[in-house]
Amino acid sequence: MIKDLILVNGEILERSKAVIAFGDRGQQFGDGVFELVPVYNGRCFALLPHMESLFASVMSIKIPGIYTVEELVEFHEGLIAATGLENGEIYTQVTRGHGNGGLAFPDMMVPQLTMFAVEKDRTCLQEVQEKGVNVITEPDQRWQRCDINSLNRLPEVLAKQKAIVGKAFETLFVRDTKITEAVEGNLMVVKDEIIWTHPANNLIHNTIAGRLVKERLVPDMGMQVLEKACTVDFALGAEEVFLVGPHYEVVPVTKIDRKFVANKQVGAVTKKIQAAFKNFIAKECPKK
Repeated sequence: MIKDLILVNGEILERSKAVIAFGDRGQQFGDGVFELVPVYNGRCFALLPHMESLFASVMSIKIPGIYTVEELVEFHEGLIAATGLENGEIYTQVTRGHGNGGLAFPDMMVPQLTMFAVEKDRTCLQEVQEKGVNVITEPDQRWQRCDINSLNRLPEVLAKQKAIVGKAFETLFVRDTKITEAVEGNLMVVKDEIIWTHPANNLIHNTIAGRLVKERLVPDMGMQVLEKACTVDFALGAEEVFLVGPHYEVVPVTKIDRKFVANKQVGAVTKKIQAAFKNFIAKECPKK
C-alpha cells in the first residue's frame, strides 16, 4: 500500500492536510488541464513526452507557465519516492488558480498544480490482453478541442459509465459516422496489412501510448500507418482491431456493439505490437 500523499504547488503533503481554495477555477469551471504518466517498477514511462503534452495543453488554454520541465520531472520522482509507488500512475492537474467567480481570466493569475499517485495492479490486464474485449459505441458530442487534456470530461464520464452498465470494457466515440477514439485510448484497425487510425487532429487525444505505436513500433515492424478515420462497419470487416492507451497498453477488440471482429480471434499483428510495447516498457522502466 502506497502512502496517501499529494503534491500541491511543489510541496508533498498528507492528503488530509492538502487544501485547494474553494474559488479555484478548476473546481468552478473545469478551467484547467491534466496529464497521466504510467509508472512501472518505480519509474515514470515516457515522462518527457508526457510533460510536453501537458505543456501543450497548458499553452493552448493560456495558463501561465510557472514550472519548468525539469521541475516537473523532479516532482514526479519526488512523489514516487515519498509514496513508495512501484506500479501505477501519477496524475497531474494544472488549473488557472483562484478566481472571483466571473468567467473572464483573473487579473492576477496564480496557477495551481496538484499531483497524486495511484497504485495499479496490472496483472488483471493479462487476461483481456490475451482474449480481447467487447466495446460499445456512443455519439461523440464532445467539444471540438479534444486534443487539449481539459478537465471538462463529463462526456467521457457518461460514456465510461455506459460501458460499465453495458458490461463492456470500453466505449468508442463516433462522430459523423466515423470512429474518433475510445474514452481512454486510441483505436487502431488492421486492414490489408495497414494500420488505420484517426488523424491526430483536434478531435482526439493523441496519447503518448498511441504515438509510440504509430511512430516507433509499427514502422519497426515494416508496416504502414494510415491516419484516416473509419466507420464501425469498416472496423467490423477488418482483420484486427485494438486499443492503445495509458491505462491498458495494447488490448485486442473482438466485439463491437455485440458483433464479432475477425471471428473473435486475436490477430498476429496485435500480438506483435503487444510484445513490442512490453519490451519498450521493460527497457525504459527496468526493475531496480
